[in-house]
Amino acid sequence: MTLSTNRRFLTRLLHVFVLLLLFICNKPAYAGLTLQGPSGFIQVPSHQTVKAKEIELAAHIRMYKVPVTSKDAYLTNLAFAFSPVRDFEIGIQKMMDSRNEANDPDPLINFKVRLPTIGSGELAEVAFGAVFDTNPNNYHTMYVTLGGFGLGWNFGGNPGSGMANYGGYDRNTKKPQSICLLIGAAYPERLPGERGYRGQYILDYNGDVISAGWRYSSHRGFWVDAAVQSKSNYTDFYNYSPLILGFGANF
Repeated sequence: MTLSTNRRFLTRLLHVFVLLLLFICNKPAYAGLTLQGPSGFIQVPSHQTVKAKEIELAAHIRMYKVPVTSKDAYLTNLAFAFSPVRDFEIGIQKMMDSRNEANDPDPLINFKVRLPTIGSGELAEVAFGAVFDTNPNNYHTMYVTLGGFGLGWNFGGNPGSGMANYGGYDRNTKKPQSICLLIGAAYPERLPGERGYRGQYILDYNGDVISAGWRYSSHRGFWVDAAVQSKSNYTDFYNYSPLILGFGANF
């Protein structure tokens, strides 16, 4: 095999190993907002929702290399979510690009519904949701998650000019993969009603990259997190640097 083929094989092997680890060790996470907007892990929604009658705000920042020029720039992901009733949240996310000459990214609109449990155990926790991109070229995603293990479906958008928030990018077809795995885990879990400060290790896979990080949260509703991510397939759009920094609060 060529060097390039070997690297692809090792990358896929690593992804399989991480997915198995997540599936075995999965624990529910504190419902902080993800980069894409829904509550969950780092870049993957969980089965939890924002607490009823509360709002949550979050901001994440990461660097990237501008395609062709390789200049440094950064993206700021601002997210807002509100839960009007129990087990339901709706939110909006806006990504801002530091480049003055860049086209301003369009907002994302999302919702999530926590469904009745199916039996008992971690996989009994079920949620259904969607992320809609207001950019007509980009793809929307509908997803279902069972205790942190889920599937996403990308639809809409325009091949060659659009991207998706979940799943890898297929350079042969010049469009995102239609079906993607969405898996996340956090340890130790934060228990309902628990008071004080708690750190959690977070690991997730959004169908494109693996993110590993740490979130430090308070029962008062404030949290900060930091994570690193593996190489993305979207280097034609954003060649991301590995570090992600974020913070948030709910009221």
